Parts: sequence; structure tokens; C-alpha cells
Amino acid sequence: MKKLSLILVALLLVASFVTAQWNWVCVDGVSKKPTPIQVKVVTATAKELKLELTVPGYLERKVKLTDGTEVVMIHIPETARTMERGFPMLPLFSKAIKLESDRCQPTLTVVAKEEASFKLALPVIPSKGHFTRDIPEDSVAFEFGPVYKQDVFWPEKDQFQLGKPFILSEVHGSILNVLPIRANHVQMLLKVITKATLVITCEEKNMVRGNSQIRKNPSKAFKRMTSDFIGYEEASRGEVPAESNKKLVVVTPADFEGLLGNWINWKRQNGWTVTVKTINSSMTATNIKSSLQDLYNDVTTRFGYVVLIGDAAYNTNFEVAQPMPTFKGSKEGAAADRVYVRLAGNDNYPDAFISRISGNATEITNQLNKIVAYEQGVSGTWLNRGLLIASDQGSPIDYERTNWIEVGGGQGQKVPIVTGGLKGFGITFSKQYDPSASASGVASAVNAGLGIICYIGHGSSTSWGTTGFSTSNVSSLSNGAMQPVIWSVACVNGDFLKTNNCFAEAWLRKANGGAVAMEAASTNESWVPPCDKQAATVNAIINKKYSTFGALECEGVVAGLKNWGDANSTEGNKMAEQCNLFGDCTMLVRTKAPTTIQATLERGLDNNIVFNVLSEDRAVEEATVTVYNKDFSIMVTGETVDGQVNIILPAEAANAELFYTIVGQDLTPVIDQPLN
Repeated sequence: MKKLSLILVALLLVASFVTAQWNWVCVDGVSKKPTPIQVKVVTATAKELKLELTVPGYLERKVKLTDGTEVVMIHIPETARTMERGFPMLPLFSKAIKLESDRCQPTLTVVAKEEASFKLALPVIPSKGHFTRDIPEDSVAFEFGPVYKQDVFWPEKDQFQLGKPFILSEVHGSILNVLPIRANHVQMLLKVITKATLVITCEEKNMVRGNSQIRKNPSKAFKRMTSDFIGYEEASRGEVPAESNKKLVVVTPADFEGLLGNWINWKRQNGWTVTVKTINSSMTATNIKSSLQDLYNDVTTRFGYVVLIGDAAYNTNFEVAQPMPTFKGSKEGAAADRVYVRLAGNDNYPDAFISRISGNATEITNQLNKIVAYEQGVSGTWLNRGLLIASDQGSPIDYERTNWIEVGGGQGQKVPIVTGGLKGFGITFSKQYDPSASASGVASAVNAGLGIICYIGHGSSTSWGTTGFSTSNVSSLSNGAMQPVIWSVACVNGDFLKTNNCFAEAWLRKANGGAVAMEAASTNESWVPPCDKQAATVNAIINKKYSTFGALECEGVVAGLKNWGDANSTEGNKMAEQCNLFGDCTMLVRTKAPTTIQATLERGLDNNIVFNVLSEDRAVEEATVTVYNKDFSIMVTGETVDGQVNIILPAEAANAELFYTIVGQDLTPVIDQPLN
């Protein structure tokens, strides 16, 4: 045993180090700057998908450890890294592929592979493995395992792999994983794939999805999430474009049902079809999910969003925690609301968006009022301001990652922030970085008004480690209606099950202040993968890919599953299960001061009304126009295309008193206007 230990721990080094600049090594003889791996679809049929994969090159950077030892880091843009402790940290390329059928059992064949050898001047830095943010990164030593003494090109096998088939909304898929670079530390060589031809064949097997059906008109947000699947465009050409799924299911204990009226009516004015599912103390999470499954299986009631009302008092059996139970995640037993919306297929991908509004009756009422006020009337330049908070630990250092959020970039990060970052998008940031960050600095920034906060660092169930800002500080805030949306990479900030008033809940429950929405983890987050999740969400904001809180956060979840694994035991699934949304997942997230709507109406024949919607003299895309009567027994809604939407009213609307509301992201809504 002693001899084995000496081999495994060939060299232990402290974690802090200094680094040189990245150097691009061209592999294809053409690429002169960092370029991601390229995947070309050669052919795509119902039975076979043929792909050609090329590696343009890789980045290398010398790393000098504090004892003077030099190693090298290897990276390819838009790849993750292998994270097996004691083994070389090498690029891991992951990409979702589209399968044609839920009966498809995919098989991967490597038809051809070409590799080139490159001299390795220094050992490749070993991975420390995945560990959670409650463990300081610099307290974990580097370990050079036995593979560094073996004359093998690691990884020796499984260079190409397919993951378990899954269903994400209407799209069947699997994850293709490729290890494009192998290292031999006896020969001091790298072998790099220059080109590979892969064939994925589909054999008809037993159903993988269970008893639910494929939706014919999937949610627009889920459609966008799956649009980058390999083979998607080829296989999907000719399909009718999907419409947004604006069906919302509200699950509430009977005691809270009477609190929801104003908020639900506002949702209906926004074009949402709302179904209220009332539960009692005898219903478990499994019972509730069964009811949701029934609604989802029926194409006429298939929903896109779920909001849970109420907290979950601690119980070792999460599924009976009262008054609003949750699930225990399969990876590490995290409190995991997202399990409720795994409704299509035997996989870990969400099929709808979900959030929780927790608290007692007064706290729930306060939150619902805050959400309605945020969507109806908030304005001001404070929405263009943000706050970045980060520790001075990690590799890359956490504050380097938040700097990427601000200005773009991300060398060495699987999901880089698009060029220009949120600053280029129009948001001006203040910063609280260790070692000088303070709770008073956070309070001052929040009280002055912020639209967004991004945090990366340590955390507890009641505070941020960087700044020490805690639930007691939240209770003292005086920011009124100027309430941010918070994206937090930290341990247990969202531990709602074991903590009576966890950090995320405190932000939401704060009356006349605090935050309007927050994403946070119920267990200890790892150091690296959650940063990719946060980056994917930030990119979705910059690219205006989605507008709702639920869809923006889910973009990060899907990125995590695709890049860090979607099986039960993976880091990707851990992230999907531990991250919960506090607030209203249907809420339109403000990204700048809203502009005014100019709307004109043209009445046609047979109760036909054309709405023309402009803002700042430009046609507005995807504004929601809803026409309704006082009790919503008549309700017709549509979204603008090129600033126009045609509303066709039913015959019973001819003599009814009607109103209309127009809403959209970063627009000042037009509310309850009489339809003359």
C-alpha cells in the first residue's frame, strides 16, 4: 500500500501559480488564430448521420507553480476539460446531436481518423478533479498519477463516445463526446486529431420516453435551445415554426390559493393560459408530478411553465416536505425542483421551466406584488447598471471570469462570453472583488439601483463569502422598486429545504426592496462547471435569445448538461438538480430602461383586428398583444412579427366589453386599454 501511495502521489504541489500568455498552435496549416473544433454534416437521413470533425489547432500556456516547476495547460476554444484527479487536464469536446426518433438507439462508428504528433516540452498540468466551492481551491494539491510514468497515449480508449439518448422538449438527442488530444509523458508527445469521419446509425429499439407524446408545436424557447444540435437543420427542414407555449401551471397549497388573484390576472393579461393545481398536505412530490404529467401528455393542456407556491419545511423525505414538497436529486441528494419538469423521456433534460415562490402568506403576497410591479412599471437608468462580485481564488481566478462577463472572452472556459460582454450590450458595472470587497459596498450599489448582479465565489446558506453580505444585510436594504435579477455561482445560497430563510429566499422575501428573481444552488457547487452555466445565461441575455427568467436560466442548464454530462452521476446533472429558481419563471427580465409603445389598430371584417406595434419609431418583434373581457372568458393573444399581429376574435366578442394589453421585454406595457 505504501509503494502504491508513493506512485500515485508522485509529486504534490500547492495550487497557486503564475502563468504566461496563451500561444496558438496551428494544426490544420490554415488557422492563424484560436478556432473551435469544426463539425460538418456530410449526410443526414432518418437512419444515418455522417459527420466530419476537424481540429484547427490548440492553445498552450506555460504555468509555473510556486515551487518553480513548469507545466503546460492545453485548451481548445469552446471545449471543456477532462477532470480526473491525477490525470492530464486535456480538452473535452461535447456536442448534442439530433436523433430522428424516440425509438432510436444510436451507434457510433469511427470510419476514419487522422492524427498529428506535436512535441510536448513540459508535462501537461494534472487535474485536481471536481470539488465543491466550500473547499478552497488552493488547499487542494496537484497530483501526478501513475499515467505520467507510463508509455501510453492517454486517454487510451473511449476517445469517441455517445451518451444516453434523451428528449429535450420535442427534440430527440444524444451527446457526442470527443477527446481530440492525447498525451504521452514518457515520449513527451501530444497526438492531436486533425480530421475524423464519424457515422451515427439509428436502430429502432424500445421506446425511451415513457408514456408521454412528442409535442407538435413546441415552445419557442426550447426550439431555440435545440437549434444548434448537430443535424437539426438538415432533419427539421420543412417543419412548421413553433409558437411560444404560454401555458402556465401554478401549483399551490389550498391555504395560499386566495393570494394569487392579482398576479394570475396579470399573467392572463399577458396572454398566459393559467391552470391552478391546488394541493393538500397528503400529496407528495410524486403525486404532484403525476398530475403535471397528465397535463403534459395531453396536447391540449401541454404547458411550458410551472410555478410552485410555498416553502418546504425540512424533512428527511423531501417528497413530503410541507407545504410544497420537492425532489431529492439523483446525483447528490440536492433539493431539486427541476425533477418536476422531467416529463418526456427517461433522461435528465427539462421539458418545461419551473420556479418557486416560497414563504408565508405575507411573504408570498409581497413577492407577487413585486413581480407584477416589476413587469408593469419599473423604469429608469438603474436597469442599465450591474454589480460583479468575485473571489480572488480559482483557476482562472473568479474575478477574471466576472471580467469576461463584463467585456467578453474566456480563454480556457468552455462557454466563453461573446465579444463585448454585457458592457457592450449597454450595462455599466461596479465591482466588489476580494480582497477589498465589503458588505457595505454591496449594500451601497444595490440601494442605488441595479438591474443585474453576477456573483462567483464562496457562499453559505445565508451569505456570500466574498463581501460577507448576509440575510441580515438584505433585510436592511432600501432599494425600493429598483430590484435586480441575481445569478449566483456559490455554495448553498438556495438551500431552501434545510434553511428556514435561505439567502435567495431572503432577497425575494424582502418587502420594498431586495431582488425580484434569483437563481441559486441548494447544495455545494463545483468550481468550474457552474461558471459555464452562468456564461451561457449571460450570452443568452446579450444575444436577446430569450426574455423570461425561466428560459434564460434553462439555457445555462442545457449548456451544463451538454458540456459536463447528462447521466445521473455527472457534473452536468449535479448542476441541473442543485440549481433552483426563486421567483416567477414567466417573468420578463428587464435588461435596460424600457421604451414607450406606440400602437395603432385597424379593424377588419369578421371581428378581425390588426395591431401595429412600434417603439422609438421601429417595428417591435415578439411583443405580446392580448384582447380579453373582464372575467377572461374571452381571451385572444398573439405575438408581433415585423411589428404586426392579427387578432381574430370569436363571435361572442361582438357585443362584449373588451380590453387589450401589450407587453414585451424592455417595453413600458400598455395595460387595460378599452377596445372601442
